Amino acid sequence: MRMQSLAAACAFAVSPLVAQDSTRSAQASALRVFLDCPDTFCDFDYYRTEITFVNWVRAREFAQVHVLVTTQSTGGGQQFTIDFIGFERFAGAADTLHWTSTTTDTQDDIRRGLARIFRLGLMRFVAKTPVAPDIEISYKAPATAAAQVHDPWNYWVFRAQMNGNLQGEKTFKFQNWFSTLSANRVTDAWKIRFSVNQNYNQSDFTVTTFDSLGSPSGEEVITSISRGYDASALVVRTVTTHWSAGGRGSVSSSTFLNEKLAASVAAALEYDVYPYSESTRRLLTFRYEIGPKTFRYRDSTIFNRLTETRFNQALNVSLSVKQPWGSTGIAVEASNYLYDFRKNRVTMFGNGEFRLYKGLSLNFFGSVALIHDQLFLPKEGASEQEVLLRRRQLATSYNYFTFFGLSYTFGSKFANIVNPRFEGGGGGFFVIQ
Repeated sequence: MRMQSLAAACAFAVSPLVAQDSTRSAQASALRVFLDCPDTFCDFDYYRTEITFVNWVRAREFAQVHVLVTTQSTGGGQQFTIDFIGFERFAGAADTLHWTSTTTDTQDDIRRGLARIFRLGLMRFVAKTPVAPDIEISYKAPATAAAQVHDPWNYWVFRAQMNGNLQGEKTFKFQNWFSTLSANRVTDAWKIRFSVNQNYNQSDFTVTTFDSLGSPSGEEVITSISRGYDASALVVRTVTTHWSAGGRGSVSSSTFLNEKLAASVAAALEYDVYPYSESTRRLLTFRYEIGPKTFRYRDSTIFNRLTETRFNQALNVSLSVKQPWGSTGIAVEASNYLYDFRKNRVTMFGNGEFRLYKGLSLNFFGSVALIHDQLFLPKEGASEQEVLLRRRQLATSYNYFTFFGLSYTFGSKFANIVNPRFEGGGGGFFVIQ
């Protein structure tokens, strides 16, 4: 059910009588709603404050309507898919609305737009509750017929960004500078992305030195610097509702990886088992890429090379599911150089957030890789400082990263009240309970 144009013109007004003593019994019987945003930020305090004709609950098990919000990127904004899933006496009732943000929308614009959609979607359920007599619906007719959209930028979106991070104390100083420039164009037929990035890291350590008698003789400053540059391009053409074709290319330079210049280009073909239109809820893709990679190294490698060009192929299988019980994603990518299949890499990524039972939830993120394709390793190895300060990538046959958490929440099922007192101050305040 698509209602973007209608949503832009509709507004809902809730009578103040809902909150008065004479109608407290009706409010107590109001629709119980659980808001779920697994892959984006939802300003829950704002919606609780603005939408007061329902009872917000903290867990899906207590809800009569589960509002599930999922997203996918557009040319510069996001398309939000909002599913309204009924439970208890509304079991079997379901609805889906869509709303799209633009490049220039602020967080306030986004939350106001979503609030309007929430009101629209909840009305079919609220109409069957005791608060229905206190709901008023108004419609603001557009002054003129909507003109055909003309985009002078032809769907191109540009972004420039620069970030800095400074940290320090008496014997340690750290600075990081990151900048990026990107250009994107997304339509139903094409996806085109270009980006250029620069990254600079510097750490300075002040170490006390000692003479032969063990007495302090002075201080030495050890400086660790790493730099990286990269540019990438992606062009994808829609073929059918399940197939897409395209290519990608990249150019990079990294002191950490001993690469003065690394460039690659690859052609790719992707198949989605489900239609791409269902990607906010489920996605199962198979993508194959093949193309050459060329390298110019800063120092001679363990294979006695300063330059080389090799063909590489990769197969990626990716599954993503977002459902009322939670969300999960897993991807496996295998690649190898064609001149020697022993030069290969297999990487697995996984993440998930599951509601196991009532207030019991599990969330995790992790990756593991089996690595046998480090062509760039310098023949001279790494110094003690480079090892300790992580200034060089070292030889390894694997790497891994994992994060997981388990939480259990119990108590009141309602979450209607917003109280922001003693929330600010940058951590300088505390509350004794």
